[in-house]
Amino acid sequence: MHDPGKGIYSPAMGGSVTQNSIVLFEDAGFIGLLPLVYWHCVFELRLGRKIVLDRMAQRLGVPIAGVWTRDWIAPVAAQRCGAPANHPPDKRTVLVNGRWLIDQPIRFPKGPCVGVVDGEIAYVACDADLAERLRPRTMLDENELKLKLHGLPRHEAGGRMVRHIWEIISDLSALLEQDWEEGDAGIEIELERSVTLRSQERIHVGENATVDPYVILDASTGPIYVSHDAHIGAFSVIEGPVYLGPGTRVMPHTRLHGGNGIGPVCRIGGEVCGSVINGYTNKQHHGFLGHSYVGSWVNLGAGATNSNLKNTYGKIRVPLGGHEVDSGRQFLGAIIADHAKIGINAALPTGAVIGLAASVAATRVIPKYIPSFSWVTDDGIKKGDAPRLLDVAAAAMARRNVEMTDAEVELMLDLGERVKEYEKPAR
Repeated sequence: MHDPGKGIYSPAMGGSVTQNSIVLFEDAGFIGLLPLVYWHCVFELRLGRKIVLDRMAQRLGVPIAGVWTRDWIAPVAAQRCGAPANHPPDKRTVLVNGRWLIDQPIRFPKGPCVGVVDGEIAYVACDADLAERLRPRTMLDENELKLKLHGLPRHEAGGRMVRHIWEIISDLSALLEQDWEEGDAGIEIELERSVTLRSQERIHVGENATVDPYVILDASTGPIYVSHDAHIGAFSVIEGPVYLGPGTRVMPHTRLHGGNGIGPVCRIGGEVCGSVINGYTNKQHHGFLGHSYVGSWVNLGAGATNSNLKNTYGKIRVPLGGHEVDSGRQFLGAIIADHAKIGINAALPTGAVIGLAASVAATRVIPKYIPSFSWVTDDGIKKGDAPRLLDVAAAAMARRNVEMTDAEVELMLDLGERVKEYEKPAR
């Protein structure tokens, strides 16, 4: 499935990287980004306006020549990223970590050498010998990678590494600000006179978009980027920074504030604050979504609401990998993986994690951790059947005229068992 919000191989002009072959890789740190990287690879995570793949191409100023990922997701990654997956490198390859957030132009040194950020590998510049010794599985094995890179010159790479999803949520407003470029400003459609614009020089409305009467576009707190073919319903209030992907529809009386990055072909309503919503997700009814990261093909029913602040105003702990992790954040909502279905009036606790293809139909506050492929009702959590949930996922995609590929079918069925390796009840 190709995300129409992506611009594969469309780097910005002015990059300063040498003309090496750039290959993005996943390392063992992908585990900290679960459950959002079961159905997607790390390079498909949305950071601000762009997914990692496109952000890297723009920052480095060159196309991405390939991706290295887990064997079990490689066929899907190749389709979605539009780049060869897990191919051997050549002698001029620079392997770049998909979790690396680059904050300035970079010129990679001549290989062999390693770039590091706080002791983690940000990039590996190869020569012929090193290229022969490195493979995708090497990058995913911390001990083997240390052996292969032992003794190589090390350079401080700058920037930082993304270790957990809540870092993306916390940085969302700043990332959206960084993504705004000179020349973005411009309104390519005729607006109704009743539409209110604040700080118009920081507003973009793309071609074939529609903005209904009595909408407020307020860019005084950050830029607003409305992509082509998007729609904003009457009486909505859109406060920047915000990104609306191509084909996304904002329902009447919606309020978007506090920084939001919303992908293509979404349906958005109610109140949304400080959240990332990937493509093809529906949250079109009333209800609050705050400081959350929501995957693709998710449906949130009418009245579904999450908490993003503890009654004690304390730091929020998140259930991951069998134990609770201190996020260090005072504001944090839910992490909702791809293909999850959240029923009407569902109440999601602060720092909730909802797994891949989980289905929630409860009338009371749900548990903080919902495993992948689970059914949740007032009677508790029951393990779901992967083939049945695959049918639900395929039906949801068909409603948007998207057909699940054979590789995606195989991935979903494989994940029915594979998730057990990573998911344990939080202690």
